Amino acid sequence: MGRSKTLYQIQQYNTQIDDSSSRILEINAILIDNDLLIKAQKIRTDAEAVLLGKKKVLTSAETIVGDHSLKIDQNQKKLYSGLVTNPKELEDLQLESESLNKYLSVLEERQLEAMLDMEEAQKEFDAASVEVTSIQTNMDAEHANLLSEKEGLEISISDINAQKESYLSSTEIPDFSTYEALRKSSGGIAVTLMISNSCSSCGANIPSAIAQEARSPTKLAFCPTCKRILHPG
Repeated sequence: MGRSKTLYQIQQYNTQIDDSSSRILEINAILIDNDLLIKAQKIRTDAEAVLLGKKKVLTSAETIVGDHSLKIDQNQKKLYSGLVTNPKELEDLQLESESLNKYLSVLEERQLEAMLDMEEAQKEFDAASVEVTSIQTNMDAEHANLLSEKEGLEISISDINAQKESYLSSTEIPDFSTYEALRKSSGGIAVTLMISNSCSSCGANIPSAIAQEARSPTKLAFCPTCKRILHPG
């Protein structure tokens, strides 16, 4: 087997392992990225705080209206009980009745506004809750798929590593140290295809003498630009 062909086969194993490992890192990053959910939960928490505040305002308004209505009821009972006969006292009670009823209209208007505000806050909280549930459901489904993919990739890496080790143990590879050094200095790609006398990694034109060496099974040729080992494609 040609020298570059042997190294290219090792490169194929390593590239598959590297690609799978890179994808696993991407999956891990996605699995721990819950920023979208946290933001949605923050919106829901804020909406809930607003809702609780509006409910307190409405409860207070209802209490005030209730207390004021009680005053009106007490005034009416006293006014029409027949126990008060003094004209001046009756006049005062009548004026108080009119004043109390006028102010009741103001309080009831405030109560209505508080109720409408509370209903709007409830809608916003409900919408925020639906959004949180939707995001969580989508994340759970996505994570299940990603975990399944990750498991498949890990199995694949194990299988490819076994194939690689078997290949390394059964093949004489005198240029392995050169290959390993180039992998470290060339972004993980030590062997590149030479297609139509061009380097497929950097695109450089390969001089004919070097191209001829690359096609020889007994020699190693290197791209003059990116310095990678050339293997004829």
